[in-house]
Amino acid sequence: MRRHRALHRKGRARVPYPSVALVGYTNAGKSTLFNRLTRAGVVAQDMLFATLDPTVRAVTLPHGRQITLSDTVGFISDLPTDLVAAFRATLEEVTEADLILHVRDISHIDSAAQAADVLHVLSELGLGENPVNLIEVWNKLDLVADEERGAMLERIAQTRSSPGARSGPIAVSALTGEGLGNLLDAIEDWFASESSTLHLELDASDGASLNWIYENCEVMTRGEVSDAGAIPLTIRVPSNRLSAFEKRFGASATG
Repeated sequence: MRRHRALHRKGRARVPYPSVALVGYTNAGKSTLFNRLTRAGVVAQDMLFATLDPTVRAVTLPHGRQITLSDTVGFISDLPTDLVAAFRATLEEVTEADLILHVRDISHIDSAAQAADVLHVLSELGLGENPVNLIEVWNKLDLVADEERGAMLERIAQTRSSPGARSGPIAVSALTGEGLGNLLDAIEDWFASESSTLHLELDASDGASLNWIYENCEVMTRGEVSDAGAIPLTIRVPSNRLSAFEKRFGASATG
């Protein structure tokens, strides 16, 4: 499985879409959320390891940016030794993801303990105790009692609006679709914060460079060709492509 997944990741590396991985305790609703976001037909069952081989699909965010979204196996406590190898193989998708969505069943009585188990496994995978590239998704909002629901949403709103807060949890119901717009916006905002917005005037005859920009960056605006034969561009360069961009275009781009 490790070799199989490595071949697939190598193929996707040639496509310049940022990657997002779903992680979470078993039965947190990852596959249901994956299906809802991608309109795919991945199995969603109330059983351990319903998703052993991660599935990857492309998703278009509200403003047109495309990402790849991968579903992974559900985490459990005290994983049996004879299953560790297969379990870890599926999670290699997570270690190489640009952004991790930690899906929690917020209606579960042990939600906090389950979240701690997930973070422990992520730490063992070398991602640290509190990965900076992680957004919590509080799923199964439809199962939360009305009296708790209002207070929860208010607490989330305060967390996300507090000064210096990079992100906070997003409450959703993968089953009903509630909150998914907020989740997609949060994903888009995160990638925007990880990108550099630059202005560039490119020679209209340089088709190879223009093609490179469209394949590796997000073109926000493209002006008409000037009298000097240049195309004015405003682009967003992902952090993982910035070095290659600077090597190719040098000082010709401005912030």
